[in-house]
Amino acid sequence: MITLLLAAAALVAPVPPSATFGNWTVACDNGRHCEAIGLPSADGTETEWVLYMSRGAGNSAAPKITLTPGFESSASGVVHLRIDGKQTSFRFDENGEPVGENGGLLAAVGNGRKVEVLNLANTNVGVVPVAGASAAFRWVDDRQKRVGTVTAIVAKGAATTVPMPPALPRIAQPPTSKAPARKLRPADIKAIRAVGDDLCEEDVRDVSTYRLDAVHSVGIVSCLMGAYQGASLVVVIDEASKWSPAAFEQPRAPERNADPVDSYLLTEAEYDPQSRLLSMHAKGRGLADCGESASWAWDGKMFRLASFHALDACLGAPPGTWLSRWQTANDPLKDE
Repeated sequence: MITLLLAAAALVAPVPPSATFGNWTVACDNGRHCEAIGLPSADGTETEWVLYMSRGAGNSAAPKITLTPGFESSASGVVHLRIDGKQTSFRFDENGEPVGENGGLLAAVGNGRKVEVLNLANTNVGVVPVAGASAAFRWVDDRQKRVGTVTAIVAKGAATTVPMPPALPRIAQPPTSKAPARKLRPADIKAIRAVGDDLCEEDVRDVSTYRLDAVHSVGIVSCLMGAYQGASLVVVIDEASKWSPAAFEQPRAPERNADPVDSYLLTEAEYDPQSRLLSMHAKGRGLADCGESASWAWDGKMFRLASFHALDACLGAPPGTWLSRWQTANDPLKDE
């Protein structure tokens, strides 16, 4: 995976940290939207299912839960849970969605020593990893300021309200322009692709440009193609058709001795003129069970981080469960 790197002087967004507890990875973004996922063990001997939870920050926001088999499993279909040898009413349809009332499910999993997944014939088809679950849910309760309230997952109390979540920041953008985007000349494209000690592949040549504002355009110059994803160099073009590497507010601090070119080399780079967002999507591997995605909004001088999702461990998580780490009013979560 091509990671998002930056030169030492580049700006890094204050992305809240994620955490790992046993099999569980958990993250809460700057809007206090939280997600937790129980991942199969790297050396697991049993068929492990993936339990995923997301929850908004509002007082009335309820956890959204899915249960799906890990990629190493051939199991599927309608299932229910047996916790510490006792049957429960917690059931899931063939899409992994809960059937009926699921209140108390997460607390039961967090407090359980063994959570079995049973099919319609009441046969064990796998287990839900429980190592670290209780700590992960308590971490969410703490970050969402639910500790001691009736809405907490595990750290329950008598209080009935939680503080309002913080307002999402909005990246101020210059007015749009109907002028056509400035183009890159063949010599410019050759110069852009020449960076990085012959990094770019000869047969990868797509180039696209879009208008950012009255005096700037963005150029996306394809550079290389891997087995399942490509990467492009992103530049900003002024009204004199002079280009320069695009500056990005990064979601992560730079790696030591990072090559400066990596700060504007983006995997699956795309620009959407309607939303005015530049985005990238980098799979950790072809299964897409890990990786990171981000979007940026142009503020007139640089691309500011508008959203960021990531899941670092490649252990069989279903697509769509990369955890939200950052959001803005420019690119808020769609389900909030």
